[in-house]
Amino acid sequence: MFSDSKNIPILNSLTGYQLSRLHTFECVARRLSFALAAEELFVSPSAVSHRISQLEKELGFSLFYRLHRKIALTPEGERMQWALKNSFNLLNQEVNYIRNSGLTGDLTVYSHPSIVQCLLLPHLNKFIEQNPAVQLKILTGLEAINLANRGVDLAIYFGKPSFSESYTEEIFMKEAITPVCTPRYARNHGLYNNPEKLSDCIFLHDRFNSGENEWANWTSFFQLDIDTDLKGISFDRSDLALIAASRHLGIAMGRINLVQEWTERGELIFPFPGMLMPVEHCYFNCIISDRQWPKIMAFKRFLSCLPDVY
Repeated sequence: MFSDSKNIPILNSLTGYQLSRLHTFECVARRLSFALAAEELFVSPSAVSHRISQLEKELGFSLFYRLHRKIALTPEGERMQWALKNSFNLLNQEVNYIRNSGLTGDLTVYSHPSIVQCLLLPHLNKFIEQNPAVQLKILTGLEAINLANRGVDLAIYFGKPSFSESYTEEIFMKEAITPVCTPRYARNHGLYNNPEKLSDCIFLHDRFNSGENEWANWTSFFQLDIDTDLKGISFDRSDLALIAASRHLGIAMGRINLVQEWTERGELIFPFPGMLMPVEHCYFNCIISDRQWPKIMAFKRFLSCLPDVY
């Protein structure tokens, strides 16, 4: 019935007519009806039937069983439908990548709430001014996420990069810690340059973001024999510990880069300015390795230009 076309490189020489026939085949295969496909394509059923017959002739195999008042895909037709579906999905994906490759459109950023509030928001106007066509979407959470599953373009973390093969991770800021409190709290507890007085304080702990007991590390670093767990309040976010400190509830362990706005306004102070401890953890950004889009690169440049206090 069909000519021998096994050696004809059809996909290397697709014409507009052949692409049209493949589109027609996809429609018929999806609807399993020449009549319904004709309605969708705004042509006659006979035109649809003719296109399918021509395509089958060019391919050299049948795509459909013609049954009484219905049609069904042949095994070859099922394989063609699967191949087309995957090809269309890949094409749509590439179109989306191309549309998102310029400095325009949505950019979804994920980070810990403390980083967003204390590090990003004070400086985000600079990125917006430089990239007015980029529509930022900022998501927050406390866990590390799968960027692809959540539709996230770039994530910002505090901790130790894992340097996974699936992601590109770059450190953009290091960190150090020192206690912070209000001037009133420091006066009431006689803290100025007198760390021994810490034993009378309420310690405000950030128990999640760093994954470590920062108070215990700091007191050990400076060889202070103080039980920081004796009196305290624990939070799962650094900014909440800072807010509590600003309300005179106690003394928090402040990360230098996160407390900058608070100290510049005079709401929080460093009662022991010379007792600064560098930490192993750092701030780093994370993107899916094959997504080096201009707007992602622009946001990474913005992060690298953040004022690093430490």
